[in-house]
Amino acid sequence: MRLGRLIPGVLAVMMLSVPLHAQIVSESISDAGSINWSGQMIQARGIAIPGGVGGRAGQIRAAELDALRQILETVKGMRLSSATTVENYMLSSDIIRTRVEGVARNFRRVGDPVYMNDGSIEVTVEMSLTGPGQFYDVVMPVNMGSSAPIPQATSSQGNGGVYSGLIVDARDLAVRPAITPRILDESGDVVYGSDIIDRQWAIQYGLVGYAKDLESAKLDDRVGPNPIVVKALDATGTNRTDVVINDLEARILHGISQNFTFLRQGRVIFLVD
Repeated sequence: MRLGRLIPGVLAVMMLSVPLHAQIVSESISDAGSINWSGQMIQARGIAIPGGVGGRAGQIRAAELDALRQILETVKGMRLSSATTVENYMLSSDIIRTRVEGVARNFRRVGDPVYMNDGSIEVTVEMSLTGPGQFYDVVMPVNMGSSAPIPQATSSQGNGGVYSGLIVDARDLAVRPAITPRILDESGDVVYGSDIIDRQWAIQYGLVGYAKDLESAKLDDRVGPNPIVVKALDATGTNRTDVVINDLEARILHGISQNFTFLRQGRVIFLVD
């Protein structure tokens, strides 16, 4: 079923509640900016020294502008795919660069400003990566979800059962989080990626969720009550963002329509170190 035909409110109740005790997958990119891959959020700090125009309000505004600079530095360092970064993508087009810089301004201040002993002011801000008109909407490919299931060799293959989601255990493989990671089979065919997931699901929730432990992942609403758990065989790509699974498990995922449907909906979690 295509996303546009779903009844109103399905997106709101589909997911994503991360268990409170889950270990967060986070990554520091700039000196004052970090990515919470589990929560699909960027956080940054900005500092302003005393002086300037506008008094304390002007100083707070200067701190927010410094935080915006940190957000942009963090965004540029994000891995877009197995072969490129957001910074490379921004350099490819002035239009893309302008759009990324525009959505980076959609941050919100977290908590109150912190007043330092030397008179400087520090603010903390957050920017959500998900949602219409937000960051993922700008950097995700325009055409997504067009691929068909991998052809099955025989009618008996792929009869592995119906599942509600997928957990890929990629621990101990040095897999790195990315915006558009892929799952490949042993032949290099795409089992899951930006050409499988529906774009509206992708910009609302990201292509995959990231977690550190299996029990927390199983409790995540993203993968539903009955996820299939597979062990990744390898990490691949220049940025080590893509994972390889065995051919039999790939056929299980593509051989039953209900399983392929949850891939279309992005009900996928990667376990990483």
